[in-house]
Amino acid sequence: MVYMRLLLLTALLLMPAPAAAVQPHGGIEGLVSHQLGHILFLSGALFLLAGSCLRRWRGSGWAEFRIFLLLISLWNCLTFFSHWLDSLILPEKFILSARGLKLALQVESWLEGAYYLSRLDHLVLLPALIFLLLALRSWTRTGQEPPP
Repeated sequence: MVYMRLLLLTALLLMPAPAAAVQPHGGIEGLVSHQLGHILFLSGALFLLAGSCLRRWRGSGWAEFRIFLLLISLWNCLTFFSHWLDSLILPEKFILSARGLKLALQVESWLEGAYYLSRLDHLVLLPALIFLLLALRSWTRTGQEPPP
């Protein structure tokens, strides 16, 4: 039985199917609902950030948590802007692969440059997640409870 599980795990690792992690939503309603998700996520992060400042949460990990909330708010704004700009860029500006995947963008205007820079949102998201990890690790070590 153990060998079968090992064989199955090996097969899954060596023959992966496309995950399609980045996929378009169906129609305009998909984009609208996705953008609403960013607005709600941003609202929640700003609510927690305001609460942390008003209640003056002190102690180990809270500064890192505030930085996380600030960066995740910035990421939501940047990603919202990126999705909006995506609808304004002409399809012929993209260089596509044989399968139709976007490989590159021909930047010839400020709008296309802004779109390109907004697609670098991982440069904000990764540090945000690192600060969240630092806050959680600090709370775990000191035995503090996360915010209510």
